[in-house]
Amino acid sequence: MPIPPRTRKVPMRNSKVFIVVAAVSILVSCGSPLTPARPNILVIVIDSLRARNLSCYGYERKTTPGIDSLAATGTLWANCMAQSSWTLPSMTSVLTGLTERSHGAGRRDNNEYMLHPDAPFLANLMRDQRYRTYAHFNIVYLDDVHGFHRGFDTFSCEMGQAVRADAVTGAFLGWLDSTGTDEPFFAVLHLYDPHMPYNPPQPYNTMFGPLAEPFQTRWTMTDDGVILDPGNRQHYIDLYDGETAFADNELSVLFAHLRSTGVAENTIIVIMADHGEEFNEHGSVFHGHSFFQEVIHVPLIIAGPGIPAGVVDSTWVGLFDVAPTILGLSDIPVPEVMEGVDLFTAHQHPGRVIPSSGLFDPPETILRPWECALMIDGVKTMRFLDGMGYTDFTTDISADPLEMSLSEAENSKAADDYLLKPRLWTPVQVENDLSLNPVLRDLGYF
Repeated sequence: MPIPPRTRKVPMRNSKVFIVVAAVSILVSCGSPLTPARPNILVIVIDSLRARNLSCYGYERKTTPGIDSLAATGTLWANCMAQSSWTLPSMTSVLTGLTERSHGAGRRDNNEYMLHPDAPFLANLMRDQRYRTYAHFNIVYLDDVHGFHRGFDTFSCEMGQAVRADAVTGAFLGWLDSTGTDEPFFAVLHLYDPHMPYNPPQPYNTMFGPLAEPFQTRWTMTDDGVILDPGNRQHYIDLYDGETAFADNELSVLFAHLRSTGVAENTIIVIMADHGEEFNEHGSVFHGHSFFQEVIHVPLIIAGPGIPAGVVDSTWVGLFDVAPTILGLSDIPVPEVMEGVDLFTAHQHPGRVIPSSGLFDPPETILRPWECALMIDGVKTMRFLDGMGYTDFTTDISADPLEMSLSEAENSKAADDYLLKPRLWTPVQVENDLSLNPVLRDLGYF
């Protein structure tokens, strides 16, 4: 359930002036000529982590004590929507400040598309301003073939099986400790642990429940999507929560290292998920084929120098707001084409449309007929396609957070406007066939 905000009003601030003053104060107090005047930016993306399974979002299990502690020192957005329900289009929105409709990265008609190279990309913008840039991604959808290497001085992407959180954080700390501090860094770490298959290491595999017999780490389904083991739902949730707790523990180790080395004094940390996960709440599992809250309501937390502490902001925002916010915190001009807004001023934009679209499978398929979802001040509209056309459904998320009572609605002009909007760039078709990738097939994408 949504958590009640500790305060609805976000403290006013001049972020650029405040952060520069804070950074200068740290420089003077530390007496080090190598401390960068601009803040380091560390972005941590936890794949498939839905907001409702974090303890700082009101979950009854203590899955994320490390993230909870960080949230207490910064600002948590209680109502953040992903711009898609799977990684490729969602992460493109994170790094461009654009909606899925505008950038077009994703999968349509059995073809994959990547961001056009002329579109703004956050890593390029940061590097152009003399930020050292680093990225470690954990799935082939974020590789150089899909264009995610752009702007990163140091870039790696796992092309086979994903590595665990400790390998990702350890590699980053190795890079950080081996480089100087004359220039600030912009780093993106992609943690894969909560993603299916749900297989946390000991003791996290039994932290929230005993192992089922026979032990399984993924749903059993027919080729046409029928779930054969719905009775294993709690078992999979227990393992999912265990993987979340493991990732959280490794982040706690990372945070402790940043504090002990003094790096944390000038580092802004952004924690988010690219999308959530379904556990048969609405007849589906995994992700990428619907826009229910369990798969697009994601955590978003920012902490560090100049960030209001202990604030829970209930403004409805999106992941496409992350890029312009990071640019603002770094005192870098925001390209006018970006559709997101600064998260700290989002409350000044009532009535803003927060869209989600771009399913893994085309919406015309029988099993996955949702075309888009639009959130406007907590009222959500979803467009459902069928053989006769489409139907719009709506619900007030504050009154029905689990979306148990969708109401048929009149034609949504906002949905029409969004879906008819021309793309800002023509997406580029990716010349590879990931449907043949055995790792992705094993994960359930194909």
